[in-house]
Amino acid sequence: MASTYSTSLRIELIGNGEQSGTWGTTTNSNLGSIIEQAITGVETIPMTNATYTLSNYNGAVDQSRNAVLILSGPVTSPQNLIAPAVEKVYLIKNQSGNTITIKTSSGTGAALSNGTYAQVYCDGTDFYNATPSGNSVTGDLAVSGSITAGANITATNTVFANTVSATNYLGLTGRIIQTVFATGGTGSTTSGSFTATSSVATITPTSVSSKILVLVSGMFWQTNGYGGNAFLTIYRNVTNLNTTSPMAMASVPTNQNSFYGSTAISILDSPATTSSTTYTPYISADTGGTANWGAYNSSRITLLEIL
Repeated sequence: MASTYSTSLRIELIGNGEQSGTWGTTTNSNLGSIIEQAITGVETIPMTNATYTLSNYNGAVDQSRNAVLILSGPVTSPQNLIAPAVEKVYLIKNQSGNTITIKTSSGTGAALSNGTYAQVYCDGTDFYNATPSGNSVTGDLAVSGSITAGANITATNTVFANTVSATNYLGLTGRIIQTVFATGGTGSTTSGSFTATSSVATITPTSVSSKILVLVSGMFWQTNGYGGNAFLTIYRNVTNLNTTSPMAMASVPTNQNSFYGSTAISILDSPATTSSTTYTPYISADTGGTANWGAYNSSRITLLEIL
């Protein structure tokens, strides 16, 4: 009875009474090469811009029997990798430069994106991707590096040690995620137009949907203006955040030359940016008086980013 070959791994099966005196050579080849290749073999497959068919031999070392396939390139368009239509499991690393679909000649395949690792299997007709899904994790997940996601990340009881940047945050509404506090700065002007003081606080929002609560306090007064007024507002970069009226006003009685005091103002701003954003108190004066801000290091600016 002549030798036959197993279906999946194509191991030579010696027929009864065959290979007298030489069967050891075949057995050593089966155990030392064929089976070893199927369990531990790693093969680099040189993909090109064309379909590639894995070599497939009975009783001899070939490409398709290996346990691990590394797909090299360069490949500039998606291609197919044809494997035998037998039951088989592969671990594949795709570094070809494009998507590769492993399939049988007539069955459906499993597409592997460039730069990914995958475990696939064939049922004798079609290939399937059996890579464990990272879409759902039960229990603790510890990541020491960066996580980059093109879609949503949903997590419960999550602790982040460093910066989290996202276009939008869901489930975190109303939470303060960063604060900025700045002191110092003064200002003085006789102009009727709003003029910047030197009090400045800068924040970089982590989301375009964030709101910034701006809290400003300090000494604010009017001098040299009988019956005059000083006005105070807040600017984001070069934009007045309250164009309809000033946020605070210091008024001098008609029988007095000056008025001294302190004030606190606030506004909830929606900057709609993740770029560095500056908030500054601006002052103006009327009727020949002088508006003043921030004596004795009294200026305080607090910025709260709220999701």
